[in-house]
Amino acid sequence: MNTDTRRIILGRTIRKLREEQHLSQRRFALMVDTNQTHLWQIESGRVNVGIDLLCRIADGLGTDVKSLIDF
Repeated sequence: MNTDTRRIILGRTIRKLREEQHLSQRRFALMVDTNQTHLWQIESGRVNVGIDLLCRIADGLGTDVKSLIDF
């Protein structure tokens, strides 16, 4: 599996969990201390995400990093 595919899978997982919790991109971005555009880029697999932000995203979703990157 290549890096692009992994980014897309990660983004889809984050989006799915966020939407299950009825959180808008804007609200969730504020919760994890990023901006909506960056969150959109992550969810669409366009950018890499650093470990610090990945940890904040997992915390914001009430899960662990492992469940976000289980590919």
